[in-house]
Amino acid sequence: IVEAWSPQKYEWFGYRELFNIIREFKLKLQVVMAFHGYGGSDSGNALISLPQWVLEIGKDNQDIFFADREGRRNTECLSWGVDKERVLKGRTGIEVYFDFMRSFRTEFDDLFAEGVISAVEIGLGASGELKYPSFSARMGRRYPGIGEFQCYDKYSQQNLRKAAKLRGHSFWARGPDNAGQYNSKPHETGFFCERGDFDSYYGRFFLHWYAQSLINHADNVLSLASLAFEETQIIVKIPAVYWWYKTTSHAA
Repeated sequence: IVEAWSPQKYEWFGYRELFNIIREFKLKLQVVMAFHGYGGSDSGNALISLPQWVLEIGKDNQDIFFADREGRRNTECLSWGVDKERVLKGRTGIEVYFDFMRSFRTEFDDLFAEGVISAVEIGLGASGELKYPSFSARMGRRYPGIGEFQCYDKYSQQNLRKAAKLRGHSFWARGPDNAGQYNSKPHETGFFCERGDFDSYYGRFFLHWYAQSLINHADNVLSLASLAFEETQIIVKIPAVYWWYKTTSHAA
């Protein structure tokens, strides 16, 4: 973990040694800017958590993490609700990502100039993919469960209230209460079933807001990635969420 213990204290030494070996063999590098945790599941994978200083903030303010309807937190990545909130030692989530990318670009300027680093993959969410942590095995979810909405942290709820107020329907500032559980199937819920609430005026509003929050996060992070890594190929991972695509509601 490069920024493990203190904000903006980056330790690139190990990567410098590794990259020099790769350069000696005249190989190319595609690097990953990983802004998510990994492993620690029952499968025995090694746990790579978010930086310790972030977890310490999370002890006092759990709302920096995504939360489901029951308030269970997912600490795999930061909530997009803090993208523009100065809750990370005076920085916003977006600033934390940008500072990290800019530090990497400066540290390895020689490798970019030589073309050794040919592409940079940008982490955008859970598992490094552009997705909410809606299908987490840590929460007991199993295929083909529809998962759960992850918008119940304080900051996401504030954004939802603003969006509902702008639409003139303040009472829409809530997540659906009939969307099932992690392992539900669409027809078992009042929200995702055929002719369910997903197609109501409220349902359309909520789903648009929820999807737009994801798109806005990608736009914000990738626009700054383009500044940090200009003229370098940028890669993103789009998840293959398909198992309920043939249902009208596209619940997953």
